[in-house]
Amino acid sequence: MADLRETQERHARDVVSGNIAGLMGDFTPAAMAKVMALAANPITATRFEIKDLGNNEVEISYISDTATRVVWSKWVDSGGKWQIDDVKEVTA
Repeated sequence: MADLRETQERHARDVVSGNIAGLMGDFTPAAMAKVMALAANPITATRFEIKDLGNNEVEISYISDTATRVVWSKWVDSGGKWQIDDVKEVTA
């Protein structure tokens, strides 16, 4: 199983690059409704920063030239694969 931090970094890179196919496996069924709500206002960013909050929780700041959006997520080991089980936007 990939390291949690490596998985979070790959996830954030996929968000920044718009790799939707790569993102789809990152979410548990429990998180999908919340993810779809976030997707209604797509994130556009050129870079990201990850803040580890402990307890498998992170805040990822998605940064563009004009705005920063911060998304909190809770990660779980789901059958040997790290996935997001809960997610919400902290700032818009």
